[in-house]
Amino acid sequence: MSIHIAVVGSHDFVETIRSFGAPEDVRFAYHPYEHPHEAAVVAKALGSFDGVFFSGSFPFAYATPHLTHVAAHHVVQDETVLLTTLLYATLTHSVSLNQVSIDLVEPERLTSILDSFPNQRSAPVVMRISPDLAFENVIAFHANQQAGQAKLAITSIERVHHELVRAGFNSQLMIEPTATVRHHLDQLIHQVRQQLADAAQFAIIRYDTDDTALSDHLASVRYLGGHIESTEDHNITVLTTKGEVMNAFDENTLTPNGTYRIGIGYGTDYQKADEHAQIALSAASEERIRIVDDSKRLSFPTRDAHIPYRVTEQLAFDFIKQAGVSPVNIGKILQFAKRKHDFTAKELTEYLDVTRRTTERLIKKLNEAGIIDVIGEEMSYSQGRPRAVYKFNFPTS
Repeated sequence: MSIHIAVVGSHDFVETIRSFGAPEDVRFAYHPYEHPHEAAVVAKALGSFDGVFFSGSFPFAYATPHLTHVAAHHVVQDETVLLTTLLYATLTHSVSLNQVSIDLVEPERLTSILDSFPNQRSAPVVMRISPDLAFENVIAFHANQQAGQAKLAITSIERVHHELVRAGFNSQLMIEPTATVRHHLDQLIHQVRQQLADAAQFAIIRYDTDDTALSDHLASVRYLGGHIESTEDHNITVLTTKGEVMNAFDENTLTPNGTYRIGIGYGTDYQKADEHAQIALSAASEERIRIVDDSKRLSFPTRDAHIPYRVTEQLAFDFIKQAGVSPVNIGKILQFAKRKHDFTAKELTEYLDVTRRTTERLIKKLNEAGIIDVIGEEMSYSQGRPRAVYKFNFPTS
């Protein structure tokens, strides 16, 4: 199944993304604009997409109120972007830092960079910008600075850059290295892959009733994209997917009015989803609808919090120890598991602060013991083999 991503940005940004090409299972649809505010108009008119990629934080902010149930991401002007731009500006325009005016969403990033320079005494004049700020004010800021000692304006906003140049001022648009843009695009694609995989999980819905009104309702909504699995023991059980369940919550089609309990279980296979649905239905709670996800966390549609309904740390500790992992690493792995439900070898290596070879040995032991499963691959634009993505799979008894 292909991933469909909308790319929203300036004409130059769109051409940059177009030059990358796309992974085999990804399709891009390009939506260039003349002004960042137009991103909101584009968002309103977008059809069905798995993700939307924006050129920066401003179009992202303008558009996101009009996006629902879709992954969205934008290029972040991080320290790499700032350093690249400042280096280019000082070398190409022959200016010192105190002869530069610059507008930034997060001036703290620049402060952090300058603080790391030894004996740094000069600094650009900085204006903090936000999406609700009029572009005319940003243009006026740079123009006023060049009326004084500033010789170059560095701006994050392409529209401001073009207006300054048109008015005869020296202006440099922020430079976003290709690797940075690709990195953020990769992040969005990875996020979309995870969401699609998550939505495709098996879902079992157990209704603690055999009410004929419920049967008629389920038939009218086409069994929530699935089918009746059984109607035994005064229960109605529906097999569908997590994505269909989420749609049912949004559309209020999960159930007609009633007082009977509903247990929903998610899982990577039918057996796990069914087990989780039974746990959900039997949970000691006054909530009518209960959900147990693939990580054995109990939640309720009426609450934001998740309740760990899985394995005790002692049981997990003993299980990992049986796999031949040292006690020192067991504690670190348990802490890592709390933070990351899925991960790559690189992420585990960085967290444990060990060599890649050590991580590979650990992963081999954990995989052979059934503590982790391979759930997919992380694609990148760089050369080399895709990286495996793992998920913790602790026992329940």
